[in-house]
Amino acid sequence: MNDDTNPLSLPPDEMRRLGYQVIDQIVDHFTNLKDKKVLNTFPHPEMSQIIKPDIPIEGQGPEKVFQHLKTDIFAHTLHSDHPRTFAFIPAASNYISVLADALAAGHNVFSGHWMSAASAAQVETVTIDWLKECCGFPVRAGGIFVSGGSTANLMAVATAKKSKIDNRKNGVVYFSQQTHSSVSKALRILGFHSHQMRAIPVDDQFRMQTDDLVFHIQKDKKEGREPFCIIGNAGTTNTGAIDPLPVIAEIARRFNMWFHIDGAYGAAAVLTEKGKKLLTGLELADSLTLDPHKWWFQPYEIGCLLVREKSHLKETFHVSAEYLVNPDDRIEKEINYYDYGIQLTRSFRALKLYTSLKVFGLDNFKKAVERGIEAAEYIEQLLRQKEGWKIVTPAQLGILNVVYQPTGVGDQKADALAKTISTKISEEGYAFILTTVLNGRTVLRMCPIHPGLTKEEIQIIIDQMDTIAQSLV
Repeated sequence: MNDDTNPLSLPPDEMRRLGYQVIDQIVDHFTNLKDKKVLNTFPHPEMSQIIKPDIPIEGQGPEKVFQHLKTDIFAHTLHSDHPRTFAFIPAASNYISVLADALAAGHNVFSGHWMSAASAAQVETVTIDWLKECCGFPVRAGGIFVSGGSTANLMAVATAKKSKIDNRKNGVVYFSQQTHSSVSKALRILGFHSHQMRAIPVDDQFRMQTDDLVFHIQKDKKEGREPFCIIGNAGTTNTGAIDPLPVIAEIARRFNMWFHIDGAYGAAAVLTEKGKKLLTGLELADSLTLDPHKWWFQPYEIGCLLVREKSHLKETFHVSAEYLVNPDDRIEKEINYYDYGIQLTRSFRALKLYTSLKVFGLDNFKKAVERGIEAAEYIEQLLRQKEGWKIVTPAQLGILNVVYQPTGVGDQKADALAKTISTKISEEGYAFILTTVLNGRTVLRMCPIHPGLTKEEIQIIIDQMDTIAQSLV
């Protein structure tokens, strides 16, 4: 060390100037998003020419690099926050949360340990308490913010295993055929084999058939296996279907099993009157996955796991280390979140949800969710009025599935039409719609839950779909 100069520092004036440029770019993104093509990704040969693999030995300077980020990287993505992204579960963000995320990164807060950031731990605890209250969980419940629903589901199964069968090897988990793929992945990661996973058939509304569930539980018990966990859906990704949660909760109690609910996107509908009725039984879960970066309008990454008995999380994930001081061994309310989840080093994820709820208030979040539910219902209404369109699954929790099949068009042709319509819509760039498969049929799946989507835009999209469909037949 020859001097005191930090080689990774910039003068304050330069930091401010670059910061203002970044803020301008973010504001332009929010302001002009509707004018952008929804999907603008390139094949690998083109992207490998734009983003070179060579490691830079000498710096190029911030101006050139930030221009590269703007024109070459952020310009070539799917805008999952675009109002006309109907594929997957769209992820509408909000500017306040973006600013809060920037502050959390700028202050580089380590939110795993009370001693390192008591304020961050308290913000996370308070925000978790708000979500508990919204979902009807008891005061003794707890939770933790994680990267997303995949991690939350994995941690839920790990907690269920620790609570119900500990280290025994013959446990069985039950879930519906419409359950998200993250559950199967979580089970594989945790060491479960295919013979320990039961995908229960669904009814004509794509909900778990509870008679089949009971049959398989009883059969496994007779054959010496240990049924220990049932996973219900509060809004499936394919159709928005809600499993019969109160019935599943009663079955779980009867057989002394853990009841986990995957409500990664759908649980947010509990904010609305309609959603609260549809989601009756949400409050009965032993654990619940929800993703604020989906229908709570937060930027990636922020998922959440709620657990009815907070102590179960610490029993599952606490590991001692001689260099870690544990204030919550002395004071119960001083929580170390590294004891309640997978990560030791954790970013300050809670800040963005906390800040946006404080700024906008829960009522505005409720209105935003209601707009998504109403948008899907409006799309269904418009398509029912157009000749040749069939509603495969009606609008539920902001999702519907449709197919274009006029008289004389067989199933195989209709399946091919769905794929072609999806491709042409996406190529034109005004909207982004993908297909899924239900009961062996390829259908167009639509999830229009961005709160900035307008009726005028919906009408344009439906007319565009109809024009393309008619041109193909």
